[in-house]
Amino acid sequence: MRIPNLIFSTAVLFISNLIVRVIGFLYKIFLSRSIGEIGLGIYHILFNFLMICLALTTTGIPTTLSCLVANKKALNDKHNSNVLFISTLYVAFFISLVISLIIAFNARFLSLKLLKDANLSLLILSICPAIVLITVSNILRGYYYGLKEVVVPAIGQVLEQLSRIFFVALTILFINNKSFNCYIALLGISIGEAINILYISICLYKNSNLYNTYTIKIKDFYNASIETIKMSIPITCNRMSNILLHSLSSIIVPSRLVLSGISYSQALSMYGVINGMVMPFIYLPFTLGSALIVNLIPSISQEMSLGRYKRVKEKINFAMLLTLGVGIFSSVFFYTFGENLCLLVYDNELAGTYLKSMWLIPLFMSLNQTLSGILHSIRKEVISSLITIFSMCIQLFGVYLLTPLPNLNIYAYIYTTTLMSFFTCILHIFVVIKTLKNFSKNIKS
Repeated sequence: MRIPNLIFSTAVLFISNLIVRVIGFLYKIFLSRSIGEIGLGIYHILFNFLMICLALTTTGIPTTLSCLVANKKALNDKHNSNVLFISTLYVAFFISLVISLIIAFNARFLSLKLLKDANLSLLILSICPAIVLITVSNILRGYYYGLKEVVVPAIGQVLEQLSRIFFVALTILFINNKSFNCYIALLGISIGEAINILYISICLYKNSNLYNTYTIKIKDFYNASIETIKMSIPITCNRMSNILLHSLSSIIVPSRLVLSGISYSQALSMYGVINGMVMPFIYLPFTLGSALIVNLIPSISQEMSLGRYKRVKEKINFAMLLTLGVGIFSSVFFYTFGENLCLLVYDNELAGTYLKSMWLIPLFMSLNQTLSGILHSIRKEVISSLITIFSMCIQLFGVYLLTPLPNLNIYAYIYTTTLMSFFTCILHIFVVIKTLKNFSKNIKS
């Protein structure tokens, strides 16, 4: 089985993602000590709200761009590749700017609804620049992924994380006012993305695939925009449902926990422990999965367009075995050492208890990440979207219904997430196996 480009690209992004995850993990520890558990709860409420706002521009569109650019590169069609990139960049920038302005003009209202305090509108305003900047950086990375030049976006991601941490840490130390720490942490998101865009733009300026004075016709712009939007809609719906669930959970869980007999500050604290302390561990296996999916989708998409079904099966098997191995190892490790790990890192016994209870989630969520990417690349994005949306709706309903029960409270969130991750995984596997059986009838060397 020869998959040199896939392995090399995955290795490069794995290393960069690992560096980013480790730095981000240390950053989470710093934040937990700088802004406290309640501050972490507020931070994650607004961060998840930011992810909802970005769903239209940073989920399906960059992935679609990488697929389409990869196909054009295979045909050595530089013109249409550049047309796709420029048109997608303009469309995504316009959508993100409109969303950012709407949020800015309704900051006080959103602050009252999300944070129960209209006087915290400055925190809402702090995420507005990030909407535009994150959108632009995702489009730039998607273009490079389509060209299969992963080194530039990999370095850009590391620079983004480092610059964010330096800005937040130095500003917090300089101002030395704890009431501003959460605002500084949210503003740091925009600073990091700005550095990332600056670096990628400099590299793009020197890129031989795109001339500095390149222009396109209105007709080409329109056709490329429609093509990108049509293909991105199912992917966007799929990814947006996941983001929407976590974002709604961040709003629903604390308020529903209050009904179980605890105070709102205690509810924020419990939810802050899970999202600020436990989830960074849970997402560590996604370091490899993210690197794999970014390269797997355009790679399989190319093979599909050329009718090389044997290559498609080889790459799917490679991706599944790699994901399964990492997922099993992570789950066993967290079940065995989760409690001691959280005591060592956070000096928080409750975080260790939660992590041990969530030990199966890394396995199922890693598999779902890879399976979803595979289904998108083999043109099964619609059924993948339906499976994910259906599962997420059941999960949200379960969290809403069970969290107020005093004997469950926050564990209702943990158990529901685990069960629905398993259910989604089973449905995805069924669709992939059925599709592979059809490929067996059409294998070409």
